[in-house]
Amino acid sequence: MDNRPPLLNWRLRLIWLRSLLVLAITLALIVLQRFGHTGYQLAELGWLGALLLPNLVTLFTRKVHGRRHSQLLTLELAMDVVLFAGLIQGFGGAGNPLSFYLLVPALMASLTLPMTGGLLVALLALGGYMVSLSWYQMPAMNSPLHALSHQLSGLHSAGMAAVFIALLIMLSLLGQVIQRLMQQQQRQQEQALDLAGRREHMYQVAATLADQAHELNTPLGTLVMLADNLIHAPEMPDSLRPEVEQMDHLARNVASRLKQGTDTQLESGLPFSVLIQQLQQHLRHLAPTLSVTHTLEADPKVADSQGWFRVLCNLGYNAMDAGATRLAITVSNHAPLYRLQLSDNGPAHPDSEREGLGMGLTLVHSSLAQIGAELEMDFGHSWTQARIHWPQTDSPGAAP
Repeated sequence: MDNRPPLLNWRLRLIWLRSLLVLAITLALIVLQRFGHTGYQLAELGWLGALLLPNLVTLFTRKVHGRRHSQLLTLELAMDVVLFAGLIQGFGGAGNPLSFYLLVPALMASLTLPMTGGLLVALLALGGYMVSLSWYQMPAMNSPLHALSHQLSGLHSAGMAAVFIALLIMLSLLGQVIQRLMQQQQRQQEQALDLAGRREHMYQVAATLADQAHELNTPLGTLVMLADNLIHAPEMPDSLRPEVEQMDHLARNVASRLKQGTDTQLESGLPFSVLIQQLQQHLRHLAPTLSVTHTLEADPKVADSQGWFRVLCNLGYNAMDAGATRLAITVSNHAPLYRLQLSDNGPAHPDSEREGLGMGLTLVHSSLAQIGAELEMDFGHSWTQARIHWPQTDSPGAAP
């Protein structure tokens, strides 16, 4: 990844552009010399070599602070225009087609520099062209430089000047428009990256809170279940019954406070398609990377919608804890039973660790026992599957 300032990259590109221009002109002179043209002038060759002087500014100022690159690029483009205008003076003035190279620094300035810098370079380019149009030195007839130039009539000169000015204005305005669009696009990308970073942070916070809530909910639910079993145990001594009832009351009170405002209250008799949609919305905020898909070969209605939703949520939490990225839900009809199957591609850690986590199965088993359903679990190297069976009729969990 290129971490250099953008203006420094432009300055380095100018090195190649100037070097290629000098090389191209030199090769053209060599070719013309081979056709019999002789008589190089030291002054013109000196201006040709001077075109490489701005490259030295780039080479010696590569490591300066990024804010100075704008000023340095303005200086280099201004030097480029002045030196090339001097070169054109000895190459036949505006009659030389190379004079339109003055448009290149003006375009670069309008693409990269603020409006003041771009305007300065454009004015220098226009001044250099007008000077080369009205005052120049025609090369000797026997020199290869003469072959690169053409004597212009007054009308032709005025037409060339009008074309140059029109192109200069158009390219300068076009460069400023492109620069504004690039800056706007860059701001939009920065805002999008900032928004994505904030959203990812929110997802991480939500996932952390969900993990903590799940870790707290499992022992709390176990405590509620054990307290309820002790209360209804016939061998329970009467002397301990008030303390156990108090423990049960406190555990249920804490559980209700934790769930207050977070549980979705569902009406009874909802079909599984609605419960799965609620589950997808619930898990999407807690685990954005978990993909929940479903296939409904049957869509039975259940009386205890809230109980079934808790079962689905706990199994979804287990998939999240195991690092799963896919959770597939299938509801099928196997008369006289319905079967609900949940498969995920966890665990992301060894099987023994996944099975030793408890997976909230205590809460799932107790909830399913209340609605008359049975749970089967299968574990693989990179998958986990839960199958729930319940009768189609005469069941507390099925709607009539």
